Amino acid sequence: MELGLERVFSAHQALLQSPYESTIVHVAGSNGKGTLCATLAVHLHHLGKSTVMFTSPHLVRVEERIRINGRPIDAQAFDQCLLQIRSIELELDLKLTFFEITFLVACLSAHREQASFFIVETGLGGRYDATRILPADAAVITSLSLEHRDILGDTLAEISAEKAAIARPGKPLIVRQIHDETAISAIEFEATNAGMSALGEAFGSADLNWIEIPDGATFQQEALLLARGVFAWSNLNADDLEASVRSLRWPGRFQEISTEWEATMLVDAAHNPSGLARILPQLKNRIEQHPNWTLVFGCTPQHDLQTFSQPLIDLCHKYPPQNIVLTKPLHGRYPGVPIDTLQELDWPKACELHACAEASYRFLTERRPAFTIVIGSLYLVGEMYETMGLWGSEYMELFPAKAQRDEA
Repeated sequence: MELGLERVFSAHQALLQSPYESTIVHVAGSNGKGTLCATLAVHLHHLGKSTVMFTSPHLVRVEERIRINGRPIDAQAFDQCLLQIRSIELELDLKLTFFEITFLVACLSAHREQASFFIVETGLGGRYDATRILPADAAVITSLSLEHRDILGDTLAEISAEKAAIARPGKPLIVRQIHDETAISAIEFEATNAGMSALGEAFGSADLNWIEIPDGATFQQEALLLARGVFAWSNLNADDLEASVRSLRWPGRFQEISTEWEATMLVDAAHNPSGLARILPQLKNRIEQHPNWTLVFGCTPQHDLQTFSQPLIDLCHKYPPQNIVLTKPLHGRYPGVPIDTLQELDWPKACELHACAEASYRFLTERRPAFTIVIGSLYLVGEMYETMGLWGSEYMELFPAKAQRDEA
């Protein structure tokens, strides 16, 4: 990882010689970015609009990061884009990062497809994230929390400023209302002083729009309200938005999967304290419906592991699972938290320890639990999906299978 705009901006200019035909929506935030992107994409699909969506990280294969009309990009098309990017790297003597390369694949795809909408999720922060180079038509900020403090800052105001820097002059900046006065001031400052001269942008004010979200709203409820703000700006009909979302299948985000032993597995990639805390009411509801449950937990490093995991531990004390499986994600930007470190937390019973998702899944197939929750890291979820052989299955499709077949 190496934040900065000069490399990717130079490569983008060399790769794309004409403007985008797409309306570009740029999404930042601490939690719920991917859910909002998927919500926008599924409703645009139902409105008959073509989309290219860029999100990260991926669960199983890198092609998932670029979805063309809901489907991961074809591997051959992905490779062709890689060859173009490699040629530009050599020509300009650049060394692009993995994230920058996958982002540029998305840019080439959106440009080639002439998609109606290009929906782009930031990777980290906003101000110096590679995605900032795009001439976005609208920017959206989802919920904000203290995360990536080693990079973005120690206070909510500092983190808010980094993310609000995706504001473009004269364009809408749609933001979830927050109640921290210093963070509000930071966002208002960035909106008033939008524009980056290094990207050829004039300085000016963005059109700041606050969207009130009820306390305790789920990520999907937040996404619905923010999406309505986007569709109101774009003069698109959002009357059937809820119906569109009911057909959405967002891999790895509060997704239920049928297991080979005819049981249910619920997976979610809650990766920071606020993200985990926000889905607890939904977890509690599902556990009350399925009291004989098993937990599989593994995560990446946290600023405060105890604070991050305590709500889940409290849930386990209140609704004791039959089994608690502690494991470690093996892949991803950051190394997984060691299993013995997780074991030191105050779980309500002795825990099964398994080195990876594959070993954890073998344990599940032996015990055959009626209901399993897998949570804590997107990398863990991806490794579980790979172990289960879900690539190419309906569980990897963003839009409903029937709609995809009818379209084809």
